[in-house]
Amino acid sequence: TMKTLNILAIYTLTLVISLHSLPAFTCTIFHVTDQNDQVLVGRNFDWETTGGKIWFIPATDTNNGFSILEQAGVDMPYEGINDKGLFIAIAAVPDTNTPLSLVKPIRKSLELVRIVLEKAKTVEEALQIFPQYTVVFGAFLGNPLVHYKIVDKNGDSAIVEYVDNEMKITRDINRSQVMTNHYVANPNLSSVSKTSFARYNTVRNSLKTAYSVADVQNLLATVSQKMTLWSNVYVLDKQQFYVTYKDSKTVLFDLKNELYRGKHGYRLDNLNQTLEYPKTKTNIILRPHFGYGYIEDESVYHYGGRILLPATDKRRFGLELTQFVDENEESFSSIGIVLEQRLFKWFNMSIGTIGYFDYGVDSDNVIGLTTNLGWEPDNHIPFKPFVTYRNDMI
Repeated sequence: TMKTLNILAIYTLTLVISLHSLPAFTCTIFHVTDQNDQVLVGRNFDWETTGGKIWFIPATDTNNGFSILEQAGVDMPYEGINDKGLFIAIAAVPDTNTPLSLVKPIRKSLELVRIVLEKAKTVEEALQIFPQYTVVFGAFLGNPLVHYKIVDKNGDSAIVEYVDNEMKITRDINRSQVMTNHYVANPNLSSVSKTSFARYNTVRNSLKTAYSVADVQNLLATVSQKMTLWSNVYVLDKQQFYVTYKDSKTVLFDLKNELYRGKHGYRLDNLNQTLEYPKTKTNIILRPHFGYGYIEDESVYHYGGRILLPATDKRRFGLELTQFVDENEESFSSIGIVLEQRLFKWFNMSIGTIGYFDYGVDSDNVIGLTTNLGWEPDNHIPFKPFVTYRNDMI
């Protein structure tokens, strides 16, 4: 006789085995318009961890071509420029309350840099991207608390900050804008850097005399720190940028020429050596689960887990192991193959062929089918909530 086990509610957490840990870092970022109406962006990246890579990713049918600088992987860049002349970079800011919505897709703070470069052509388009996501922060998960400076080749600029449970945008009104390590929208909050306000004021008071790439480089040198790792100058309308790593010789990159060569990169400490673009890593997903429900008129709870591998960005397959315990403390176990698919970015459905062991009064070993229908947010952080209705047909 086939019996149906209905689990009324399951709450699961998924752990993706791929963690980074990034403490805060200090930075100085500003832009000016030179005597030829070219928009120049200056960027000091100040951090004690040496190294880093620069990558060039050509355009596709759906994404812009762009270049990024990173230390934590190609999906976690600190800054970049795209083939539409749009620049974006981050700098660390103090801890504060940030907004959270489980309805929107959830992305780590550094991921937004790449998303903006892929999708936006102007500052206006970039500002429309941020409200589409819940941006999460936390050094343990590799997504430090940061704010973002965005500049396009027309000289439009904005600073995006998440502070006091709100997303706040500070627009440029002077065709020059500075960002260091305090909140522009709320300077009264303490800074992660003792020199943040001093660097901010030094740059702001000097912008009227910065009329060339050399001027921007000199201003970056003025506000550099002992741990300044790189100092870059971006010429947005030409899509060119000058990279100076520590005390090394400055190297000029032409974005169009580099993108023409296909996906590739360089080590910042050896810009003469070409790197192959990294292959996509396969993340093993561990999904512990537990729940409570009924089999016929008897209550039963269960606990266990799944080990899953991604087949595509929306499909997974793997092995499930579960222990069931009824109201009389009698138990049986199951193991089998499951397939998961996510639809509409949040709806999760799965089906599996399961073997049930020591089931029933006769402790039979039987084959059954399990299905799940539930909610799983579009989520890139390692811990993924998943609520579902489970049905086991035994």
